[in-house]
Amino acid sequence: MGVADEAGLARRLWTKFKKDTALAQYNSFVVALAAGTLKMESFKQYMTQDAYFLKAFAQAYKMAEDCADDDDDKSSISELRKATEEELNLHNSLAEVQLHTMFC
Repeated sequence: MGVADEAGLARRLWTKFKKDTALAQYNSFVVALAAGTLKMESFKQYMTQDAYFLKAFAQAYKMAEDCADDDDDKSSISELRKATEEELNLHNSLAEVQLHTMFC
């Protein structure tokens, strides 16, 4: 699938699920997160759950990268894995800052 095909697919899916995406974007959790009014306990639970899934995605991308036959596919999967690992590093940095704040 080429880049143009992927862009077309993404556009079709966003259009097809327009109602669902609007509901997801404006649910009470997302609104509170964006407004900075989300309770800290809810934010901690969100970060924990997000880190769990990011680790799983990073592992899955690594396995897919190892199994890919095509160099372009390997490169694309590698970029996805690296982006996922960078996001996970941000989570870890936030956790370190929070621990430092608690104990200093």
